Amino acid sequence: MKIAPMGEVRNNFAKYLEAAEEEPVFVTKNGKITAVIEHIEDRNIEDYLLERSLRFRKMLDKVRRERDSISLAEYRKSRGI
Repeated sequence: MKIAPMGEVRNNFAKYLEAAEEEPVFVTKNGKITAVIEHIEDRNIEDYLLERSLRFRKMLDKVRRERDSISLAEYRKSRGI
């Protein structure tokens, strides 16, 4: 895990993008972590967005309440995703 101040990241962004291929880079502002740079493969973008989507999680929670629990893999399979 790397931690770097925002100004340093801004001035050397390419360097930190490259570093993020190995481990997350946490960006600080006034000494507090405010962002993270993570490496993501192009094929994983959809999963990344779905995992972090509040709207999607609410939909899954609603489905779980209405019937037995369903995994993300089962949901995707049922929707042909």
